[in-house]
Amino acid sequence: MYYRKFLPPPHLLSYIECFYIWETDFLHNPILVESPPSGFCSMVFNYQQSYQVISAKHQSQFISTPQSFITGQATKSYQLQLQGQIGMVGVVFKPSAIASVFGLPMYEFVDERHDLRAVLGKEIETIEAKIQDCVSHTKRIEVLSNYFSFKLLRAELKNTRIDYAANLIGEQNGLVNLSELIDDMFVCRRQFERQFLVKVGVSPKYYARVRKISHLCKVIASKRWNIDDWQELIFQNGYYDQAHFIKEFKSFTGKSPSFYLKNNIELAHFLDS
Repeated sequence: MYYRKFLPPPHLLSYIECFYIWETDFLHNPILVESPPSGFCSMVFNYQQSYQVISAKHQSQFISTPQSFITGQATKSYQLQLQGQIGMVGVVFKPSAIASVFGLPMYEFVDERHDLRAVLGKEIETIEAKIQDCVSHTKRIEVLSNYFSFKLLRAELKNTRIDYAANLIGEQNGLVNLSELIDDMFVCRRQFERQFLVKVGVSPKYYARVRKISHLCKVIASKRWNIDDWQELIFQNGYYDQAHFIKEFKSFTGKSPSFYLKNNIELAHFLDS
């Protein structure tokens, strides 16, 4: 398995978290991996075989991903089934960046993977063709970097208060006092929440919960915490007691923390990233 992240050029840092290349080769038995919600949206371009996914909206069956697709916020853990030669290049966006650059209402993309051709039109066919013709990972990243640089130039964007708030919640892994944040920005709470929903896809409160769980699952997958460390983990991630922590964890992953610790097949564990 090959997985590598690439930082965007400086002029894209306000909008793109990272680019990545992911390649796998499971010619015989398929492998099933899972991922908790991350708090980020993305665009993915498959240049080899596509894979299948079960999300919160399609819990009973695997859905094949389009060749190129956009993903909105995930509200629960989801599963990927990988088989054959998988190759993709992806763009992980800052929480409100897709809405800013492309003018898309992100609440329409929650827990979904929509065909990019249907969303953005024929320009995506050109990008797909360029990616297919690339002979190196660097060239694939360059194609996407040039495309988003062009889109950003045409949009002539300026960061808004919603962008600032969403980025802060993401960077702080959800450990933000939302009431104080709204007061500091001198905005109407109802207006703030409405605009946040459009640009991010979920409410500010729910987004903070997602970022906390995302960070927590990454810690568990990477450090393999012992059961004796739960109290420290709970305190570090802003949960006020163990019962609240367990309830919140189950609501996003469907599993108890102890079961997840012993049996998780999280994507981050496979990728070691």
